[in-house]
Amino acid sequence: MKTYFNDAVVGNSRVLGCINRKGELVRLFWPHIDYPQHIESFQMAIYVHGNSYSTIWLQNDEWDRKQQYISDTNILKTIYKNEEIGFRIVCTDFVIPEEDTLVRSIEIENISGQEKNINFLTFSNFISNTTDVRSTLFDFEQECIVHYRHNYYFAVAGSSRVVDFQITNDAYNAAVRSEFYGVDDIGMTGEAVQAWELGKFYPNDKKVINIYVCCAHTLAESLEKTRKVKNQNVDILIEHTKKYWLDYLDRRKKVHTESNALDELYRRSLLIFKLMSDEMSGGLLAAPEIDEHFTRCGRYAYCWGRDAAFITSALDRAGYTELVDKFYQWSISAQAKNGSWYQRYFLDGNLAPSWGLQIDETGTLLWGMLQHYNVIKEKTFLEKVWPSVKKGGDFLSGFIDEKNNLPKATYDLWEERIGQHTYSCAAVYAGLIAAVKINDVLNKQDINAEKWKEVAINIKKSMEEKLWDEQGNRFYRGINSSVNGWGFEGHGGKKEIVVNPKGYKRWVSALDIMVDISLLGVAIPFGVFECQDDRVKNTARAIEEKLTSPTVGGIRRYETDGYMGGNPWILTTLWMALYHIQLSHYDKAKEYLWWTANHKTSLGLLPEQVHKDTGEPAWVIPLTWSHAMYVLVYLELAEKGKL
Repeated sequence: MKTYFNDAVVGNSRVLGCINRKGELVRLFWPHIDYPQHIESFQMAIYVHGNSYSTIWLQNDEWDRKQQYISDTNILKTIYKNEEIGFRIVCTDFVIPEEDTLVRSIEIENISGQEKNINFLTFSNFISNTTDVRSTLFDFEQECIVHYRHNYYFAVAGSSRVVDFQITNDAYNAAVRSEFYGVDDIGMTGEAVQAWELGKFYPNDKKVINIYVCCAHTLAESLEKTRKVKNQNVDILIEHTKKYWLDYLDRRKKVHTESNALDELYRRSLLIFKLMSDEMSGGLLAAPEIDEHFTRCGRYAYCWGRDAAFITSALDRAGYTELVDKFYQWSISAQAKNGSWYQRYFLDGNLAPSWGLQIDETGTLLWGMLQHYNVIKEKTFLEKVWPSVKKGGDFLSGFIDEKNNLPKATYDLWEERIGQHTYSCAAVYAGLIAAVKINDVLNKQDINAEKWKEVAINIKKSMEEKLWDEQGNRFYRGINSSVNGWGFEGHGGKKEIVVNPKGYKRWVSALDIMVDISLLGVAIPFGVFECQDDRVKNTARAIEEKLTSPTVGGIRRYETDGYMGGNPWILTTLWMALYHIQLSHYDKAKEYLWWTANHKTSLGLLPEQVHKDTGEPAWVIPLTWSHAMYVLVYLELAEKGKL
């Protein structure tokens, strides 16, 4: 079973490589950063030529390891040390910015005090996520393995002379035995092993071998990339890649605080944003995939309009407006003909596997377009998105339940229950108001703009009447919520309602009384009500009382949350920090910001969740939405001089 944890990521916005804490390359995405994923296994080892069963895998537990990014870059170093074996190995992983080639530069040092004679090998099992016949060949001219299927070719090459290879007859166990049978140079298999000559190591000797993974669409292109990269000095490539990332960071909004830890996490977040922004399409990735086979969740390697609007807000605040421009151009192409956006998409703009409409996605994207304009102040941007805004406004204004003037029932933002949710209502309100304001800025005088405004006003009025819990002194999470397997969350009795034109029915609870962090959405970010409104204050107070995790702190999603054990989340905790900033509760906001910084990984990445008992990262690493919320809170506090 492949690991669920991507402990580190490297890439260039076209190639995305995921590496675990053992330094193993466990996933490789190309030509988009979400799909396809091509690696089943990629392992490295040293062995003594001519000695059977002498192979020592770098992924084995016998090595002591440390990992770190080169400061302010997406270049990763994994340091292996084994006193008993007598070697120290430093693996430097990066992707060349202009080339779709991942480089693993491996420096091997003999620390044994004795002469050693070893070779280096890789076992590679490529072309995953497909039922097509996958094949492998060895090219004698470039001395490399090429894994391929139609339209995808991956050359795995090294900088030294190949002394052994095998692509058929159980290549993995050939590597385990340190005995190779390279009689076949092409075959219908995805597995291959190859070894490079390193020769004698005298005490304290250091030698470097570079492993290249060249991504291409044809065999000729993969071999030409291999030839080209072999002729380049790896130290120059590393320095070039360093400069690329330092230049990228130099464009950021620069703020100064008294904490190196907070500042470093800000810069690391910006580096993550670039890796999660697809250069070909402009789509924004929620997270690198962790669960290809749907064994524990519904998968993460997609673009959600919901996540993306928060991410674009952070990108705009940090000064990367060009990435936001590209995203909203992407969103136009992804929009459905009826003006809505579906739940989630592949980064090439095609519809991803989904299980229902989330109306907040459409409202959030329209809201996000206006927020972007408010930063760049360029009417040309609004002109480009206007046809999309018009379709979206018309869809939202028509998607109203005539019985209560609220948006019709859809999935909530957590994608767990169908109902008329307070958060979704706030998002639709904000989307309609954004469409009205865009119409006014462009002076379009659209005949439907007045309807958009009227529907939004009625939504707010109905939220005050239908979604306010007078007895509980806070907002309901929603009404008419589906009765399902999440445990009883309702109140006020159950009823059966018709859900579509064919007359099919569903049981729903009249009221959803659960306290949920998403209730803050009525104020942040959607501004239906002000943070100073007593109704918002009382709701926020209930959230902190009910959802603060007792052992490790942080804010959980909602009262009965059981996903991955019901842990506090990074983004929910920072959501509460944004609320406190609006009320000038800076000490409380800083407390939440520091809680987040203290629960980053050792490499400075933010997970989705923090384990409620241990404080360790509990699920997806890195989650782009987590990093976006960190940037928003960090910049708000830093610009106010509170850090």
